[in-house]
Amino acid sequence: MLGGGVVTSDDRATWNYVNLVAANQVWHHVVMTYDGESLKYYLDNVQQEGEDDCCHGDMLVKNTPLTIGQAGVGKSNEYFYGLIDEVVIFSKVLSADDVSIIFNKLSPQ
Repeated sequence: MLGGGVVTSDDRATWNYVNLVAANQVWHHVVMTYDGESLKYYLDNVQQEGEDDCCHGDMLVKNTPLTIGQAGVGKSNEYFYGLIDEVVIFSKVLSADDVSIIFNKLSPQ
C-alpha cells in the first residue's frame, strides 16, 4: 500500500493520497509533486486519483525529519517493506512530461 501528502496551513492532513496499490515483487516508479496549488501523485507514470486540490500555500515547516518508507516519526508499525532506491528531491516542480521522461529512462521494461 502506498500513499503520501503534504501539510500546509490550509490542510493539515498528511495523507492526501491513500490506499494506492502496487503489485508486489516488481519495480515501480513513484513521484509526488506539489506546486503550492496542486498535489499530484504518480505511480508508474500514471497520475493517481486523490485529493490533488487539497492544499494551498507553502508547506508547513515542522521540527520533524522527512520520512520516506515510514508513515512518520513514531509510527513503529507502519513501514514500507521492500527496497527503495534512487530517491531524489528536486528543487523544482516536475511536470507530467518530466515524470514521463524520468520514468522512461529508469524503467526496466
